[in-house]
Amino acid sequence: MANEAKLREYLKKVTTDLDEAYGRLRDIEERAREPIAIVAMSCRFPGDVRSPEDLWRLLESGGDALS
Repeated sequence: MANEAKLREYLKKVTTDLDEAYGRLRDIEERAREPIAIVAMSCRFPGDVRSPEDLWRLLESGGDALS
């Protein structure tokens, strides 16, 4: 009987610890899912690229900005 009581107490403690660990993990995962906001973007590359739109045009056309 004494061993069963000790085992029961141990299992309660382990269950509580696991629940707390799960809660902490859930909080960390929630923070990792926060959205990222891009508030500004600029470009200055060779090939007359002065804006993000210029960069996309260069990439779409298969242009070369390195030679």
